Amino acid sequence: MTAPTTAVQRPSQRAAVRRRVSSRSALASFADVVSPSLRPILRTAEAMGLRGDTRAALDLLVSTASGLAAGAPDDDRVAIGELAVVVSAWGSELIDAHPFLEDLAARVRSSDARGALLFTRGRAGTAAETPDILMRALAEFRLAGDLRGQAVTLGELCWPREDGLSGDYRVTVGREGLALARQTGDPWAIAFCAGRLAGCETYLDRPSALEHWAQAAQVLPSSPDAVTAEIASLNQFNWAHTAYGHGDYALAGRVAREGKLLSHGATWQRKFAAVEALVHWRTGDHDAAAAGARAARAGRAQMATGMAGIVLGAVALEREGRPDPKVLEDSLGHIEFDEQMLWLAYAVRASMRVARHEPFPLREVRPALDQAARMGVRFGWEDLALVIALEDPDEARDVLETMAPLWPANPRGTAIRIAVEGLVRGTEGHELVLEAAERFEGLPEPVTAGRLLHAAAGLAPDATTGNRLRRRAIDIFQLHGADRSLAAVLRDRSLHRGHDLPAVPASQRLVSTAGLTAREREVAMLAAQGLTAQEIAEQLHISLGTARNHVLRVREKFGGVPKRKLAQLLADGA
Repeated sequence: MTAPTTAVQRPSQRAAVRRRVSSRSALASFADVVSPSLRPILRTAEAMGLRGDTRAALDLLVSTASGLAAGAPDDDRVAIGELAVVVSAWGSELIDAHPFLEDLAARVRSSDARGALLFTRGRAGTAAETPDILMRALAEFRLAGDLRGQAVTLGELCWPREDGLSGDYRVTVGREGLALARQTGDPWAIAFCAGRLAGCETYLDRPSALEHWAQAAQVLPSSPDAVTAEIASLNQFNWAHTAYGHGDYALAGRVAREGKLLSHGATWQRKFAAVEALVHWRTGDHDAAAAGARAARAGRAQMATGMAGIVLGAVALEREGRPDPKVLEDSLGHIEFDEQMLWLAYAVRASMRVARHEPFPLREVRPALDQAARMGVRFGWEDLALVIALEDPDEARDVLETMAPLWPANPRGTAIRIAVEGLVRGTEGHELVLEAAERFEGLPEPVTAGRLLHAAAGLAPDATTGNRLRRRAIDIFQLHGADRSLAAVLRDRSLHRGHDLPAVPASQRLVSTAGLTAREREVAMLAAQGLTAQEIAEQLHISLGTARNHVLRVREKFGGVPKRKLAQLLADGA
């Protein structure tokens, strides 16, 4: 793909421009001529949205729309509908956009206005209904001979979502949309279509994705109005997000920092701060990750709150003896529309459940992988496969086979594939797991590298090699304050004891390490709840004798304690 011909200013030039409320129609708008009486209302609503008062802004827009006369210009209704959806995105306010936008579309007279409102509704609709709505918009734009409208509608159709369209079809549609946008010379249409195509390429793991995100992020003028800047910020955000997913953390951090300088309003600044927090977490700076995540949560930005919750949950998993899953659980509702972040949250939650000795800790992981397979997505689900491989290599064998056609080839995806292949092979996979660990060290993603060094140590051909790898893992975990992972190595019975070993971190000293099997954990949790051996047998569909034997072994692994003490011990180790 060749770079757009629109002039691009350097980041330093663009960052110096003061952000302000639009004084004219937005470049992104399909409303060419807005009534003079409506313009101050739109500017007031926009100002409300930029300062975070999105509910009041939306109320103003909805009430204004309802008060328009039947013969009001089509552009007035188009402008109101467009701004309502943008303001909603700024503040993560959920409005019932369907009847509102459908009503506006039913009240306009021209095909291009109907196309504009249907396009806007399509962007706000559910995945299942979006293709039909966008096809309606496309038909209206074609009837009106509006090339710009056709271009951005095709661009939106290209965006990956769970709507049954194939990846190859999306790419074809996206390229057609971008070609039309370039014919128009419209900078917003080019930026929109370039970003949508780059997103499609990202999910399909096309090598050109990062390059095309860079192009898409740099198309718009240096200081577009706040409405038009929405797509500029979105492209910049997705560029950073893709670089993060590929393991290019230096690029991701740089793009996120620039995004904070360029963005309009606090919402986007918090989203970029959340990307920075993800980068800090991956690169082992847990203090900066936690601080950045807390800053990203200090507002009503839904996506930023969800991403920050993942980071805080992951940091708590390493730093706390009893990590509270609440902050992670609360994040799920904020990212349910973003599959990549949702899959990452499931991976972190599965790791937390393993650490808390919960029964069936991987229960959400396989369904999430099945969803990725249905969507044909080649990006963003890899952590789920790694979690399975570290906890249950037998299960990972099937995952490796079923997901093989979709495995991404970017640096981080390749490292995870090598790790999973090695873990599945057992002792024969020692060299592969070690290679994966070294790849993660090079990204750098040190804590993941340390975990794989520890796993490689358990597969090593001799005790000397195993202990050398465990010592490398200990050094990494000490340097980056990964307390839980450090404690796991120090409690490894194969570790050669020496005078230079560090102490188990204070945060982990009360954490139980009874070494329960998956079935024993299930029995222990039920016994701790007060269930009898007979009730345990019935719930787990095992014999009474098997249930009694499991309870006996659990008690022995906890030092022969009575069953009534299990609840307290499990709480200490949760």
